[in-house]
Amino acid sequence: MARLSRRERLAVAFWLVLALVAWNGLYDVLLARSTQNYLFRAALHDAGRGPAVDLTTALDIGVRDARYIATLWAGVLLVAGMGTVRSLSRPEVGGQRPGNTGSQLTSGL
Repeated sequence: MARLSRRERLAVAFWLVLALVAWNGLYDVLLARSTQNYLFRAALHDAGRGPAVDLTTALDIGVRDARYIATLWAGVLLVAGMGTVRSLSRPEVGGQRPGNTGSQLTSGL
């Protein structure tokens, strides 16, 4: 495999950072939502309108789901990003990039 150019390495780094930020943000949002869900169910129980809820069980499920969903979406971003980098960095054929005929348009001067 050919060595990546500086631009391609920067694009890969950008996609990696974007996927990491997306994972972290999504994990945080999903964990906060599961915590709010637990607090709501605990309040219902305190009001006599619902069953008892165990904190450990509720948050273990929330952490598992948040980890799974955040990893799934970060993976989708990485696949899309790496596919973009790969498709835009195809190797040169005969000294030219694909689609480049080598001829330059000249003005009639």
